[in-house]
Amino acid sequence: MIDILSLLISHGVILLAAWQLLPRSDLDRDPPPQEPAGDA
Repeated sequence: MIDILSLLISHGVILLAAWQLLPRSDLDRDPPPQEPAGDA
């Protein structure tokens, strides 16, 4: 019983985190490339 409970809790937390992260629009975009600092 305790093994099933710990699996449900841990997978539930992972599912909750994924549910919170998936609708974010900034996850689908790469940041613009940074300019080189210089040829020093």
